[in-house]
Amino acid sequence: MEIQTLPTSLNRLINNLADAFETEGKLNPARAGEILKAADIQEEDLLPFADFDHPANDCYGRKLVIDKGNFELMVMSWNPGYYSSIHNHGYTQWGALQVFGHVHHQIYCLKDGVLDFSKMEILPKGSIVKVNNALIHQMGNATSEPYITLHCYGANDVNGNVTADARTYELEHDRVVHTTGGAFFNVQEPAIYDFEKGPEVTDEVFMHYGTQLLRYYHRQEQTEDIREKKRVLCAKMEGRMIKQGELV
Repeated sequence: MEIQTLPTSLNRLINNLADAFETEGKLNPARAGEILKAADIQEEDLLPFADFDHPANDCYGRKLVIDKGNFELMVMSWNPGYYSSIHNHGYTQWGALQVFGHVHHQIYCLKDGVLDFSKMEILPKGSIVKVNNALIHQMGNATSEPYITLHCYGANDVNGNVTADARTYELEHDRVVHTTGGAFFNVQEPAIYDFEKGPEVTDEVFMHYGTQLLRYYHRQEQTEDIREKKRVLCAKMEGRMIKQGELV
């Protein structure tokens, strides 16, 4: 569905971001969060962009509101039990997101080359989170109700494709995928354009990730490829549990 006219609050957000970028020269995540909060976006303003009937291989609905070159706005739609992959935000240097449901949110950090949890939290409805390309995180809907989130991504030094070169952490393959698409599990070409070896990960991170990935696989058509991926993932999870038991 094509949206002919944007709600007043979204126009206010777009205009205020553009004005701030023009007058201040450079923005940062804190400033983006201030502007997003001042726009006073309401959930009903975003419902025309909701997409809860997205394909099962997508982790969430993903609709572009506007692309202004230096920044873009997107609405994400989250069905119960659906999670994003672990990812960063490409060229994004500043941004913020606002949640319109109680969002399960994990932030990750690299400690001596090992991917570990930095923070695990439930974001209350209405919360605003500051974003840049240093943020490695995962979002998901652990509730029984669908909800939407609003995302603003911007860059001071890039005009267009500010979320390009996003990195998705595929722990099941021990690799990081460079992509221009959504932060989905099981990313397929042509959304992939490069790979790199992934970091070591803690058992806690891998088991949490593996549980969400298994739920994702369960929602797919049960082809031989998907069944094999489930077997491989379960074997890796079992191996970590056995190893952990031997160390106790």
